[in-house]
Amino acid sequence: MRKFLILLFTLVLSLYSQNQEVYKILGISVEGNVVAQPSVIIANSGLKVGDEISFTRVGNSIIAGDKIRNAIKQLWALRIFKDVRIEIENQVGDGVYLLIKVEEYPRLDDIIIEGNKAISAKDIKNKINLVRGQVIAENRLTSVRNEIKKAYEEKGYFLADVNFEVIPTKEGRANLKLKINEGKKVSVRKIIFDGNVKVKDGDLKGAMKDTKEKRWWMFWRTAKFERKKFEEDKKKLIEYYRKKGFKDATILYDSVYTDEKKEGLYITIKLHEGPQYKVRNITWEGNTVFDDKVLTERLDFKPGDIYNREKFEKNLYGNDQQTDVASLYLDNGYLTMNMQPEEVKVGEDTIDIIIHVYEGKQFRIRRVEIKGNTKTKDRVIRRELYTVPGKFFSRSDIIRSIRNLAVLNYFNPEKLKPDYKMVSDSTVDLTYEVEEKSSDTFNASVGYSAFGLLGSIGVTFNNFSISEPWRGGDGQMLNFEWVFGRYDYRTFSLGFREPWFKDTPTSIGFNIVDTRYAFTYDLRQTGGSVNLGRRLRWPDDYFRVDYMFRFQLYNVSGTGGYYREGKWSQFSFTQVISRNSIDNPIFPTIGSNFSLSTEISGGPILPGNTDYFKIYLSSEWFSRVFNWSKLVWYNSFDWGYVDGFYRGAFIPPIEMFSMGGTGLGYIAVIPLRGYEDMSIGTTPSRVPEGKILMKYTTELRFGVTMNPMPIYLLLFAEAGNAWARTRQVNLFDLKRSIGFGVRLHMQPIGLIGFDYGYGFDDVFPKDGKPDGWHFHFQFGRGF
Repeated sequence: MRKFLILLFTLVLSLYSQNQEVYKILGISVEGNVVAQPSVIIANSGLKVGDEISFTRVGNSIIAGDKIRNAIKQLWALRIFKDVRIEIENQVGDGVYLLIKVEEYPRLDDIIIEGNKAISAKDIKNKINLVRGQVIAENRLTSVRNEIKKAYEEKGYFLADVNFEVIPTKEGRANLKLKINEGKKVSVRKIIFDGNVKVKDGDLKGAMKDTKEKRWWMFWRTAKFERKKFEEDKKKLIEYYRKKGFKDATILYDSVYTDEKKEGLYITIKLHEGPQYKVRNITWEGNTVFDDKVLTERLDFKPGDIYNREKFEKNLYGNDQQTDVASLYLDNGYLTMNMQPEEVKVGEDTIDIIIHVYEGKQFRIRRVEIKGNTKTKDRVIRRELYTVPGKFFSRSDIIRSIRNLAVLNYFNPEKLKPDYKMVSDSTVDLTYEVEEKSSDTFNASVGYSAFGLLGSIGVTFNNFSISEPWRGGDGQMLNFEWVFGRYDYRTFSLGFREPWFKDTPTSIGFNIVDTRYAFTYDLRQTGGSVNLGRRLRWPDDYFRVDYMFRFQLYNVSGTGGYYREGKWSQFSFTQVISRNSIDNPIFPTIGSNFSLSTEISGGPILPGNTDYFKIYLSSEWFSRVFNWSKLVWYNSFDWGYVDGFYRGAFIPPIEMFSMGGTGLGYIAVIPLRGYEDMSIGTTPSRVPEGKILMKYTTELRFGVTMNPMPIYLLLFAEAGNAWARTRQVNLFDLKRSIGFGVRLHMQPIGLIGFDYGYGFDDVFPKDGKPDGWHFHFQFGRGF
């Protein structure tokens, strides 16, 4: 049989060779073209006059040779023809005239869209990206259909379909009509998991960020299905399993389908969990600088712990707290350190981990360069850096240096870029690139209440230079302010501060103030203060201590019996211990700000006839929600206490506590949104009388944008009160409020704030009803 087949093949091949005819091309013409030029078609075919072509006759059939077949392929490849044929038009002896017959696709004239409601025609045209004159080819129409269906899928129209109609307009041209059937908006009705035994359905659904089931009580949730986000959510499912110790977990398959009414979408995910692994032993190899115990403590895994892959990788390579193993090396100069973990399965659900450490050499900093500072002088930047030449390279020092530069508020925090370059096998150069921004402000702080505008006007130079006042850049602060408000309240103040005296972390400064407040009484306050402060190294270098010595003259008259009249002198000494670890002064996302102020006026130590002591505690905490820098949870607590050294001692009313509103344009007022200004902790004539203060604030902040103009939205809840006597203090008698607001930071004005708050308690005037809604507006200051 085999010999017969070989003989048959040889005979057919012989007949084929004998029937092959060779002709010379005498001419080539084109038929059927409308837009394409004949010369271009001939050139793209690859055929030329004088070429030899072959045909083979097999029975009554003629088979074209390679040249003709290749010519047809090349013309098809242009994707502008519906049909391509090459025929022998005429034969003269051993020569032939060829005719290339083509049928062109029409060229696009216009796009007509019908049936679209959920997506505008403009958006559809932008999606499909068809231009006038483009060839309307079938493969392009398939692509257009897929793009439109994808756009509708993102809107929740999972069943949308598209049909086309090509309408000729003139020779070679046509309109393309898109007939869209959007169908019903389909939401995810149910997500079904199959194969999960040890992990609950609810936990898996929670691990999926964007693909959610529709719930009637979650009116804000669209539960739309998006293929791209679904693929990302499948990865998150596996990541969740890895965190739970199921390192072999995988998705076998998934299916997405609708119900019979085409109204609900169902998703089925088939899983293979595998065993939940636990760690038996952790072994280190190659480490010589740090011993096994130190490295294992940083890894934070003990024998028998579930093998959480995410935790393991973060604690090995880098976590938010910088307590990982890599930070230990990188903070000690080991810039080229590398670690490779190896997992060894030693049982059905147990693994040993061997971590191979390649320590490399220890690098020192050779040079630190500053780029991009056009105003701020190099020494002002360098004194904030923890990275100095000669020190070992340290990643934590770089992170801390960037934080210090951001807190200065002289630079765009999003453009602060540290970089390094290895210049030898043991030295490295560091570069800090900055982008200057305006930090000087024309302070036009304005608030609004039922009694009109109140606020301040002034100017603050935050990056001033007393030696070069027109240039600036020495990091000093100079400010002048005029504060005005209700009851003829006004204050003039002039202040100066040098934060680094003699290039040491010691600050000095002074402030001169003149205040008058006239309503049911007339108060005049004139004086000044000198300040001295220093950054500390213990308990850590976020702490600082400040001292202030103040001298004031008071003249109180026309009180009408509400307050003591006379002239008073005050000598006071204040100590402030503070700690500030926030990452950004405009929109902090992590860190805290704490201060404890203790003031003594007169008494047994100082001269003057105002005799009181005052304690004020303020604390703020910032934390990221879901570790997202745009969503921040802010909490604060304030507590204050003021009292005389003896019964009947004079305490200036400006040192007493009152609350309400924005706190602008009034004397000694703590902000409490949702209530009228100065409505809490005062006498019926609005004289401050609070000796004890307590206030809580919590806010959820969302950063809309940080550059070029920071904008964030907020939801707030506050509670506070001020009491005239200690026996009146009641922690359950706090004036509560909730509300929402927006903040914009606009140079050179400063912070602009709008808040709308609801006060739950009856404060002022007393009418037995909640104080209700109050609108608060200000700019130039924040709270």
